[in-house]
Amino acid sequence: MVHSIPLRELSSSSHLLTDFWDARRDIRDLVPRHFREDGAFAEQARLVGAARYDRQQLSAVLREQNERFGAGPLAMERIQRLADESSLVVIGGQQAGLFGGPLYTVHKALTILSLARHCEEKLSRPIIPVFWIASEDSDIAEVDHAHVLDREGLLRELRMPGSAQAKIPLSRIRLGDAVCPLLDELGAMLPDGGFREETMAALRGAYTPDRTYPQAFGAWMAYLFNEQGLVLVDPSDDRLKRLALPLFQREIREKSPVTEAVLEQTDRLVRAGYHPQIELRRGYLTLFHQDPSRDAITVNEKGFELKASGRKFSVEELAVLFEQSPGSFTPNATLRPLFQDTIFPSLAVVLGPSEIAYFSQLTLAYQRMGIPMPLMIPRASLTLVDAKIDALCSRLGVGVAEVMERGEHIIDDVLKRHVPASLDRRIVEGRVTVADIWRGIVSEIDALDPTLHRTAVIGSSRALRQFDFMEKKIAQAARRKNTLLRSQVQRLADSLAPKGKLQERVLCALPFLTRSGGSIIAAAAQAVDPFAPEHRVVVAAP
Repeated sequence: MVHSIPLRELSSSSHLLTDFWDARRDIRDLVPRHFREDGAFAEQARLVGAARYDRQQLSAVLREQNERFGAGPLAMERIQRLADESSLVVIGGQQAGLFGGPLYTVHKALTILSLARHCEEKLSRPIIPVFWIASEDSDIAEVDHAHVLDREGLLRELRMPGSAQAKIPLSRIRLGDAVCPLLDELGAMLPDGGFREETMAALRGAYTPDRTYPQAFGAWMAYLFNEQGLVLVDPSDDRLKRLALPLFQREIREKSPVTEAVLEQTDRLVRAGYHPQIELRRGYLTLFHQDPSRDAITVNEKGFELKASGRKFSVEELAVLFEQSPGSFTPNATLRPLFQDTIFPSLAVVLGPSEIAYFSQLTLAYQRMGIPMPLMIPRASLTLVDAKIDALCSRLGVGVAEVMERGEHIIDDVLKRHVPASLDRRIVEGRVTVADIWRGIVSEIDALDPTLHRTAVIGSSRALRQFDFMEKKIAQAARRKNTLLRSQVQRLADSLAPKGKLQERVLCALPFLTRSGGSIIAAAAQAVDPFAPEHRVVVAAP
C-alpha cells in the first residue's frame, strides 16, 4: 500500500528543490536543459552521442570491479551492453556508508533503475543503470556509523570503534577486525523476522575485515540489487582516472578553469535567489594531492604549492606527476561530477536535494570543459512503514504523515486522546462558557467606561489561558501515568521520524530487511516514480 504526500507539504523540502520540480524559469535558466521540457531526453542523447568515450576500457574496468563485488548476471550483461556505441547511462552516487548507509542510498539506486527502464523504452536504445560509489571521500565520520531499530523498535546507533588518520580516502581504509564484534552486536540487536539470518549472513559476507569501506559497501549493494542489475563503479581505480586525463590536465595546465566557471555560475545562482551548496575560493585547484593524507593544492604565479607540506611544483611538473601517478590525486566535490561524465555517456544523473543545489553551480564548468551536462533528476523520497508500525498508528489514532512531520512531539496529542472523555468535554464546555461570560463583561465595561476596554480584554485572555494551562497539566499527568503510551509513541517517532528527520536520512535498511527480506525493496521499487514530485509512504504487507 502506498500513500503520497506532495513535497511542498513537507517542511524539510528546500525552496530550490520544489522550484526545480516546478521547472520555474529561474531554475531553467541555470541549467542547459530541464528534464521536464519537451524533447530534453532526446536532445541530451544526441549531444552525448556526438561525444567520444573509451567504452572498451570502461567496460573492462567495470567488469572486473563488479565481479569482485559479486554482481549478478544481469549487471554483467549490462556492462557488456555499455560497449555498444548507442548505449547511454543513468547514473548517481553516494558515500560508502557503514552497512549500506541511510535509506536514501537505496532510494537513489531504485530511482536510477526506474529511470533507466523508462528511458530505454522511450528512446529505444540501451540505457545502463550505474551507481557511483564515492570511494575517494575522506570524511570517515560521515560513513563510520549506522542507525537501526532494535528489537523494541527503538533507535540505536552502531559506530566503528577508533578513528582513522584524518583526510585519508575511504578507498585506503580497511575495516579491520573491529567490524566482527560490531556485526555480532548488530545481530543481537536487530528485530526478529523471517529473514534475519539470511540478511545477517549476507552482511557478514560483505563486511569482512580485509575489505575497505567502499569494497564492503559495493558487495552489499551488489547483494541488494542482484536481480535488478545495478552496475557499480569505484572511481578510485587509476585506469578510470586515465580515461579522464584530458580533463585533469586542463584543470592543472590552465590553473583551475573549473573554479572560475563555478564561481561565475554561483553568482548567477545567488542572483536568482538560491543559496549555494559549494563554497569555492580562488587560488586552489579542484584536485587534492594524496601522500597519504589529502593536501590542498594552491595556485601561484610560478605554479603550485601543497598547502600543508609546502612542497612546490611548476605547472609542467604537476601535470607530469598526475600522468605518472593518478592515484596520488583525488578530485574534490566540484570536479567529481565532471570526472564522472567525462568517462560515462551520461543521459541523466539522479540527485538528492543538496546535490541538485551544487550541480546547479556546475553548468558553466561543464560547458567550458566541453562535457555534455546530464539531465538532473531528483531521487525518489520514501518512508517505509513496517506492518506493526502501521497497526500501532491505527491504534493510537495518528497518521503516518502526522508523525513524520512532528515526531515525538505528537505525544501530547496522543495522550490527550486518552484522557477521560467526560473531563475533556467539561474543559471544552468550560472554555465556551467562560468566553461567553467575559464577552458580556467586556460589553458592559465598554458601556460604562471605554477606557477600561483593554484591561477587560486582558482579563478575558488570562481567564481563558487557564484552560490551556490545565490542558497542559492534564497531558503531563497522563504522560507520567501512562508509560506504555509514551514508549509506543517513541517507537513511532524512531521508526518514522528518527532524530526529528525524514526516515530516509537516518535509518539504514537492515531492520526492514530482517522482517520482510527482498519484498520490501520490491515494494519500494514499485512506489518509485521519477517524474512525480511526491514523498511516498510504503506500507509493508503484514
